[in-house]
Amino acid sequence: MTRKTDSGLTSVPKARDSRIDWLRGVALVSIFVNHMPGNRFENWTSRNFGFSDAAELFVLLAGVAAALAFYRNFESGAHAAVALKAIRRAAVLYSAHLASTLAAVAVFMGAALLLDNSGILELIGISHVLSDPWSGFMGIISGNQQLGYFNILPLYVFLLLIVPMFLALAVVDIRLMLGASFAMYLAAHLLPIDMPNFPTDGGWFFNPFAWQLIFVVGMALGIKKIRGECVPWHPVVGALAVAYVVFSAVWMVRGLGGRVSFDVLPMWIDTLHKSMLPATRLLHILALAYLLVHSPLWGWLSKLSPDNLLARLGRNSLPVFVVGSLLSMVGYITLVHTGSVLWLELVLTAGGIAVMSVVAAASEAGRLRLPALATIKVRLADRSIVTRAPSPTIETPTVIHH
Repeated sequence: MTRKTDSGLTSVPKARDSRIDWLRGVALVSIFVNHMPGNRFENWTSRNFGFSDAAELFVLLAGVAAALAFYRNFESGAHAAVALKAIRRAAVLYSAHLASTLAAVAVFMGAALLLDNSGILELIGISHVLSDPWSGFMGIISGNQQLGYFNILPLYVFLLLIVPMFLALAVVDIRLMLGASFAMYLAAHLLPIDMPNFPTDGGWFFNPFAWQLIFVVGMALGIKKIRGECVPWHPVVGALAVAYVVFSAVWMVRGLGGRVSFDVLPMWIDTLHKSMLPATRLLHILALAYLLVHSPLWGWLSKLSPDNLLARLGRNSLPVFVVGSLLSMVGYITLVHTGSVLWLELVLTAGGIAVMSVVAAASEAGRLRLPALATIKVRLADRSIVTRAPSPTIETPTVIHH
């Protein structure tokens, strides 16, 4: 049974895949812990046992979610309505980025005054903003002045704005979409291209022209899921995936760092530097995903209650991410001031996750909403299309990672 919404989009009732939400929840907890330098629990997150980390996982899942949210309606011809929905979601993410960045500036400025330690402003690059406030805040508003640990949401804004382009290619042939994405990825590395910082030099930490590839791969997987298809198991591919995952684990545990091929291969293939999404990191998250969906664990995850903590966090990932990012900064400042103290690290970590769970519950109860910049109204074919805030029970493209 299908029905038409006020926006002209076709709504198809469907069960939400709580496994995707559970994985989002895992990524959110990892991000929260990793964003608190000096916390010894960060030594036990996934980035210590492989080339990729929670960032790659979340972008991959964001692509899956975008396909689930948009593809059917785009394929049915509701191109303008889908584009408007993607733009509206991008506006929400931009609002969240702006609010969280300004809140972080306030937190660090307050801590610097309270602790009489201006060095705190150097921890995530706030001093660059304060040295030239007019240009700095204009850079924040434009999305091109990104503080440390607050540089992922601009990437997702970029990705949502190009979703319609990739959907148009996918409707023709999913291989065409993947080919165009890979061409953009190569251009990012070989030309190279990036979004510029302002007013400081350089480019975005997460180069969107490179990182879009993993997002588009996620879209391809989501489209296959919609079509009832899957990536088939092949023993040779499985063996290679296992070998690569084991190799990366040994490399990271032994702290070898540097370039995996010892400068034999081009840097875009074998460096571990996160900004450009090198092939080493991309292949690692794809190998993990391939092994996971073909393992007994994937079936076991389907039996989990959708109300378990991690799934609830993942289902409400944007407010959880925003609050978790600010809480991790409070923990970061605290540990810089006090030094490494086990009981304090435990309290900060457990307390932060507890607050994140409360935020998720409040979001699901409808008591917490992140403001959008505006409700978008346009006339199309003599008909008003009004985008509405997505219900928390509908599969929406939750994109939020460092």
